[in-house]
Amino acid sequence: MGSRAVYEPGSKTVRCIACPVADTETAVDAGVAGGSAHREFERRKAAREALVKGRVGNLLGGLLIALTDEPQSTRAWERGASGEQKLGKALEGLDSVRALHDRQVPKTRGNIDHIVIGPAGVFVVDAKHYRGLIQVRDIGGLFKVDERLFVGQRDCSQLADNMGWQVRAVQDVLDRTPVDCGGVTVAPVLCFIDGEWPLLGAPNRYKGVHLEGPRSLKRLVTRTYLVGQTVIDELTGLLAKALPAKETRT
Repeated sequence: MGSRAVYEPGSKTVRCIACPVADTETAVDAGVAGGSAHREFERRKAAREALVKGRVGNLLGGLLIALTDEPQSTRAWERGASGEQKLGKALEGLDSVRALHDRQVPKTRGNIDHIVIGPAGVFVVDAKHYRGLIQVRDIGGLFKVDERLFVGQRDCSQLADNMGWQVRAVQDVLDRTPVDCGGVTVAPVLCFIDGEWPLLGAPNRYKGVHLEGPRSLKRLVTRTYLVGQTVIDELTGLLAKALPAKETRT
């Protein structure tokens, strides 16, 4: 009995759909988790050193720099890079899952922290290295509902809104792909690296965005089987090309 096959015009070859394909990870630039954030931290750190030493000289400037902390705005970039790196590590070696890190969206200055392609579909993941209890609180009062996402005392509601353009960028690639991905759409995820979750009633969504930690994210991307490994690998290659790793930009 014959098997179904597809013609690959690029290589002018025929590939059996049921046959395993070569591992695409070696051909795909997966990017470096936290790469952009780490470079911004280093840029700000170097700019501060140059400013201080330019004002008071190298010797005294070096002493002042050694005795004082970096501004909070600079340290936030370092902490953000650390969170993305931790999530990248957590996703390594996860069976049937591919992850792309620090992706540039053409014609924008923004980046996407992680795109995860797994059996359960395609996920855009924004990693946040915040500490504090993760809650969805209604602050609207008696006659008005106004639900907000809090991490500790920080109102993080805008993080969910910021996922919209990232999802659209990835969904646009899927909408134009020749790969049959079974109608899979892109799901947004906020992944809190060191957040604390309530023992009872922990929120799992806010404004349609999944709220996860590294462990629960791994379960999310593998808990259902909507796409097979061949499609996962093909989508990974297409997304990697359309949304290139940011550190490779020239």
